Amino acid sequence: MAAFNHIMDILVWSIQIFTGLLIGFSLVGLEARRTSRKLLIISLFFGVAYAAAAILFSPTWLIPILIILALPFLVRLMKVPVAQSTIAVLLAVIYNLAVVSLIEYNIFYLLLDAGNVSLDTGTKMSINLFVSLNNIFIAMIVYSNSPVLFPKLLFEKSLDDDDPEISFSGRAYSVILILFLLAVGLYYTVWELPHIRLHYRWFITLWSLTVTVAIILFQRKLILFKNEKVQLFLDRQYQKELLTFFSMIRSQRHDFNFHLTAIYGLIQKKEYAACETYIKEMVKSATVINDLLPLHHPATAAMLSTFKERAAAKGISIEYIIMNDLRNCPCSVYEINKVLGNLIQNALDEVERLPEKNHPIIVELNTEWNQLMITVMNETDLAGEKLGDLFEAGFSTKVHHEGLGLPAVKKIVEKYQGIVYPELEEGFIHFHVSIPEGTTTKRG
Repeated sequence: MAAFNHIMDILVWSIQIFTGLLIGFSLVGLEARRTSRKLLIISLFFGVAYAAAAILFSPTWLIPILIILALPFLVRLMKVPVAQSTIAVLLAVIYNLAVVSLIEYNIFYLLLDAGNVSLDTGTKMSINLFVSLNNIFIAMIVYSNSPVLFPKLLFEKSLDDDDPEISFSGRAYSVILILFLLAVGLYYTVWELPHIRLHYRWFITLWSLTVTVAIILFQRKLILFKNEKVQLFLDRQYQKELLTFFSMIRSQRHDFNFHLTAIYGLIQKKEYAACETYIKEMVKSATVINDLLPLHHPATAAMLSTFKERAAAKGISIEYIIMNDLRNCPCSVYEINKVLGNLIQNALDEVERLPEKNHPIIVELNTEWNQLMITVMNETDLAGEKLGDLFEAGFSTKVHHEGLGLPAVKKIVEKYQGIVYPELEEGFIHFHVSIPEGTTTKRG
């Protein structure tokens, strides 16, 4: 009988841990159907650990502690950012304290106290059974609907992004702090409940639950407000680059009438050689725009055109080879511009400091085996032993540079399960980027 009770306790505790974690990870944007198996395994493991620890320690506070101790395992198992896992775990702890302890168990004990009914083995087993079935029912609802409180998109925008305009790190860590303090308050409330008078116990239960819901919803409002600011910033960036691109096209079209007049005049004077030279110059100028027109995002085309003009002013040539229009690139426009912009700027800085500029910078966008391939090639005098340091934050071969561009590129590329690496070949350096196409829905 003792062994049976022990097994039942393990199941009860495992169900509570599993339901809490399932809710926590669902609320931070992970689909419950995809996470349930992993969470079930870790819940059973910690359910057994709970049973072993309950022999030596008071079981009142063990489940919240065990859920927190599970954090390193969950980060590794779920493969999500630490901040996202931490918020999920804290939400699981809050669920366990607020719903399981304050609502389910506490209300049963209040009713038993009000009816002067003693808590014997049979009553305790009935309560555990009811709580377990209730948690299974809640888990089934979460499994079917995957409710979201803090969308996964917020964490995908990179909690440690270099750009403060789109970084959610400060907001995310403030949510972690608030949820932690809330969990501590709930824990202390649950701990002290047996020592509080009956009527005040009812009040403190309802008050704690109300405050918990209000604080969590308020934090959600703050996160969504930050998200709206980020979207506004990205829209402004997109519109700015778009207007630049359209301005170049309008300028080219405006100049076209003057070119036609000049060509007509040369033909009238029968100066055919001069006319041919003039047309070649026109074609050369128009090629700058025409080469970039295939790109899916005008904002990217505008940025690349700006780089070409900026390089030409410094006596540096940039050639673009567009074999992939970036239509299926999983990155947002802001991210792909950041990747290309940092790589091209890095190439410009490197070529600019060379005494002779004999070769152009080559930027190629291609497709290989459903992978977006980006290659930026430029002349260099970089030593081979320094290649391994290029993606380290703070490392730079240039004076007065912070060395943040290439680490930022690596961060974005790895976010989409891609790779970036340099290759040194006879005085030239190639930066290769490979990103699986269509792995994530694009965002503008």
